[in-house]
Amino acid sequence: MVASSDTLIRFLLPKVHTRGAIIRGTHIVQQAASIHGLVGIPAEMMGKTLLASILLLSIAKGGIRQVLQLDSHTSQAHAPIARILAEVSTGGYVRGYLNWQENHTAHRNQQEAGISAWMGHPLYLSTVRDMGFGTPYVSTIKHDSEYLADHIMHYLHQSVQVQADIILTPTLAILIEAMPGCQDKHWFEAVKAMATISDSALKTETPKTLLRNFEHLACKVVGHDNYSYQCGCSTEKMAAALESIPTEQQKELANDAGNITISCQYCNNHYTLSTK
Repeated sequence: MVASSDTLIRFLLPKVHTRGAIIRGTHIVQQAASIHGLVGIPAEMMGKTLLASILLLSIAKGGIRQVLQLDSHTSQAHAPIARILAEVSTGGYVRGYLNWQENHTAHRNQQEAGISAWMGHPLYLSTVRDMGFGTPYVSTIKHDSEYLADHIMHYLHQSVQVQADIILTPTLAILIEAMPGCQDKHWFEAVKAMATISDSALKTETPKTLLRNFEHLACKVVGHDNYSYQCGCSTEKMAAALESIPTEQQKELANDAGNITISCQYCNNHYTLSTK
């Protein structure tokens, strides 16, 4: 296990026909904030989006890659943030980026809470689930809420048509999902158990300790998955991307030596490539 990785725990609640996943992604969130120079609320929004993408992959039926993308509506030019994107693969690699509106650099340090203060409303949420073959499954919805957890639940109910509940904090994410045989009384018990977790526990306790809140529902751990913030960019991949740009445009971008410097939006690594 990589030293800077975080562990997702998959679990079952047999008494109420429910399954779930939990992760405290401290390392992932800190690494993303450091790479992209984020502090305060934007750092928290980025962290929650990364953790939510991991949860979505954990409950996906198959697939090798999950993308979660949040977009401000084009009419929301006043919103400081235009897009937040998170991508996670089954290899345990997580990466993402945040795009600011070009004319809102002066507002990056504001501390207003709530998504609408930063991205406007309604918010567009898009997901891409790559099965590794054929055309990836793409879904886009719009929803109006101040909380990312509400947007994720709305997506799961509307597009995936599953009954789920989710908690998202700046470093912790928990999701429970109804399985076949889960009746209303079962689901009520599962949601009630998750609701008993205190705010202080969500901030400080380990996932293993938090799962004790579900012990009366015969909680059973069924798997662990390690995730870390890593980017798979390389000189070869950047060169391939450069080839897709028309020759004339390459010449315009090149310096006097005929070189173009490309930056990876996921990790801010810089690559200098020759156009000759």
